Amino acid sequence: MKKLFTVLLCLLIVACRPYGSLVPPKGQPFRAQLLTPEDLARLPHVPTRVRPGDTLRIVRDAQDGASLDLRNMVEDSQSQIYPVRSDGSFSFRYAGRIEAAGKTPDEIAQVLRAKLEPYYREPGVTVNIMASPSNRLVIGGAVRNPVPIDLNAVATLEQALFAVGGLLPSADPRKVVLMRQDEHDRYQVYYFDLSRMLEPTQGGRQTFAFQRGDVIFVPKSDVGNWADGTDLFFNQLLPFTRAIGISINKTAD
Repeated sequence: MKKLFTVLLCLLIVACRPYGSLVPPKGQPFRAQLLTPEDLARLPHVPTRVRPGDTLRIVRDAQDGASLDLRNMVEDSQSQIYPVRSDGSFSFRYAGRIEAAGKTPDEIAQVLRAKLEPYYREPGVTVNIMASPSNRLVIGGAVRNPVPIDLNAVATLEQALFAVGGLLPSADPRKVVLMRQDEHDRYQVYYFDLSRMLEPTQGGRQTFAFQRGDVIFVPKSDVGNWADGTDLFFNQLLPFTRAIGISINKTAD
């Protein structure tokens, strides 16, 4: 009976083990699938595209007073901030509704130039993304403070790790996951050895630049997952089952 209880206990602990890592693709050995720091630095750069919720700063390249009065010129100098609506569009004077989501700032500038040609001798504009809710990096998993980080506040992986308070003792830095969106807004998954990237080298360490929407996931080691499963079983499930047993006994009385 004791042996049976021990086997059932082990099975329950394994079953209760929390989800602590992303499963790497099967096939070749996992070590062969890890990207080196140089590989990460060579990942294709995805052009920055406007998304719903972004705030655009649009400045006219030149003011033409031949066809517009002074009042319109003053309005042009003041109306420079344009929020992109939830449907991905914004409105611009004389140009009407502009579909912005999915376009780069330069592509939006070309659209505006074409629409403003009837009104300005020099219809050029400069478009920049002034603020973006999606301009963030997310670091989660076995880190001390898993929070989104504004990309304007960090420039390197080392800075981002300090911003989240570093890794937990239960972390496994050898199987870190980078999830990055491609030009079709689909996440591609890459694996790398963080401990290798942080090793001191004679020529300095290679790092890589973050992009909007990047997700870094630090998995837990097997020991860390086992400890979490044991804690979940003994501290949460067992007291719960005992409470149920007491309730049933009282009802039977």
